[in-house]
Amino acid sequence: MMSEKTINIMIAEDQGLILHSIVQMLETVPEFHIMGTASNGIELLDLLKQKKPDIILMDIKMPKMSGLEVTRIIDSKMPWIKIIVLSMYDHPSFIKELLKSGAKGFLSKNCTFNELCDAVRSVYSGKTFLCNATSQIVLNNFANSGGEVQNEIHTLTSREIEIIQFLAEGHVTRMIASKLFISEKTVERHKTNIFKKLQVKNTAHLIRLAVEKGLLMS
Repeated sequence: MMSEKTINIMIAEDQGLILHSIVQMLETVPEFHIMGTASNGIELLDLLKQKKPDIILMDIKMPKMSGLEVTRIIDSKMPWIKIIVLSMYDHPSFIKELLKSGAKGFLSKNCTFNELCDAVRSVYSGKTFLCNATSQIVLNNFANSGGEVQNEIHTLTSREIEIIQFLAEGHVTRMIASKLFISEKTVERHKTNIFKKLQVKNTAHLIRLAVEKGLLMS
């Protein structure tokens, strides 16, 4: 029988080997209970219709629906569920927008197992958690930020960063609209805003700048 202090966890990760490894590690901690797993955002939302975890550990770049979109949906409809993001992509602007969208923690996939456990416990208790590597990145960015373009990068929204990623992957407006469940007109409006903020004239220039500034997810 589970104790009153059991922390109920769901995990959303599209890479099977990583998902299996996380489940195996967390199952060694007596106070953690894995309620379910999902391989994409839509599957996770379907799972949440049946079970309500305390914590969701979620990759941000998943098929069908991105972790960003899922985070917004969960935060608006089930704000009592606390989300910890797991990602290799740790650009400060992206982390900031994730936290604004409702995430309560951010872990690099290079974090230690102890950090993962600390994150679950901290977020469960109501705190916000960044792993050591991510905290250092955010602090360094704060200390070294400067220049007009650099400042404008910090004004990019999480949706705009998503669209930059899709453009870098070669997706056209119609495909991006389909993947994000928005209209083509909305995609074009986002692209216009991105070009203005970053002072670029075309997609090729945008992608070069995105690579230089570390805006693209790995």
